[in-house]
Amino acid sequence: MYAVKVLHGYIGKDGQRTRDKRCVRIFQTKNYAKKFADKIGGRVKELG
Repeated sequence: MYAVKVLHGYIGKDGQRTRDKRCVRIFQTKNYAKKFADKIGGRVKELG
């Protein structure tokens, strides 16, 4: 599972930045997360 990290937080399910890891938008593959991160200027982080 992967999440998109921006600044000091993550992208949440509602599309806003959040610091709470329980509410992050989860991607099943790194490829999908990478495409989304490239669009918004974030980076991909593996959750585990």
